[in-house]
Amino acid sequence: MAQVRVRKRGKTFSYIFEAGKIDGKRKVVEKGGFPTKAAAYKAGVEAFNDFLHGNIGITSESITLEKFMTSWFEKIVANNVKPTTMQTYQSHFKNHIRPHLGEVKVQNLTPAMLDEWLRKLLKQGLAHKTLTVIHALIHNSLNYAVYPAQLISSNPADYIKIPKNAPKNIIKRQIITPRQFKKLMEKNPFGTQYYIPLLLLYHTGMRLGEMHGLTWSDIDFSAKRIKLTHQITLLSGSGYFFSTLKTEASKRSIVIDDYLLGELKRWHTKQQENEKQFGGSYIYIFKKESGQIQQQSKIFQPTGNQKVSMICTREDGRLIVRSRFMAELHREGLNAHSFRHTHATQLIEYGADPNGVAGRLGHSKTNITQNLYIHNTAKLQEKTAELFAENLQTKWLCRQNADR
Repeated sequence: MAQVRVRKRGKTFSYIFEAGKIDGKRKVVEKGGFPTKAAAYKAGVEAFNDFLHGNIGITSESITLEKFMTSWFEKIVANNVKPTTMQTYQSHFKNHIRPHLGEVKVQNLTPAMLDEWLRKLLKQGLAHKTLTVIHALIHNSLNYAVYPAQLISSNPADYIKIPKNAPKNIIKRQIITPRQFKKLMEKNPFGTQYYIPLLLLYHTGMRLGEMHGLTWSDIDFSAKRIKLTHQITLLSGSGYFFSTLKTEASKRSIVIDDYLLGELKRWHTKQQENEKQFGGSYIYIFKKESGQIQQQSKIFQPTGNQKVSMICTREDGRLIVRSRFMAELHREGLNAHSFRHTHATQLIEYGADPNGVAGRLGHSKTNITQNLYIHNTAKLQEKTAELFAENLQTKWLCRQNADR
């Protein structure tokens, strides 16, 4: 390859090639230390090919989709998304892309092939939202294959769409009735590990990760507010981590009612009593510099880690286990989103402004709140009819008075 040159430097050899211009100046890539001229040239050819293909570890024009996307994830995607998002993407790749298309050469992918693949996923029962994420993954990766990797001239995913008959909402969003909630609280009375988490979800509509990550410093008792600035995420194989919230709009302050405020104060006192009762076996929560959570007794307190006072803990101070909490909800036919759905719908039924509800839930736009959590309930219909009747009656009275 003429673009790669080799020269001897002392007793070893180096390869060198031009990598374009930056700010009008030639950029040269050079690496030395090779024992022979042939070794330097071979390494130079591989490095030059990698440069031509976007510097994601590709040194051949012929590459399978599996190898290409693996490099793309590692070199490009990992630096631009949260670890939990990366984990979701890789799960979709492992379960839905690689088994069907992994061995196909990137250059051999066609729109017909991708369309057939999407329809197979549809038959497996995947929802429209999931298919959209998977399609976006393969579309974005192949965009990179077009440029800067220059492996293909056009993106075959440009020409396919999610099938219209893909189910829009597989997860049933259920409103929790007062009777259901009362029954749930009777099963989980004050002092047990799920009492406060259930109250928080029901009274605030916050997300599960937001509730899980609450610390006592997030509560302003005098202002009756909860300040949400972080959440806890679970990374498979690595445990719990403090992380940023889902979006910028998720950073918010929630005004709470007197009942929830009183129960939080009561739980704060109970935690202190539990700490004394368990003594040396009481578990404390520590935050590593990486954000990872470590649960340890005070006797073995890790040096250099920040001690954090968490709200949603078990009686012995440990964090509640998210999977077990979800299992408890599932036994009642509920999930964490049931609480957001209930909270939003009830607020709208009580006459709250949609903008206020959106802000309370951490949505950037009102239509997100309305589309996801607010549906046409009987109470809303009655309220709408009442407003119409009142407005009509007012106008009629005004006309009657004007005629007199």
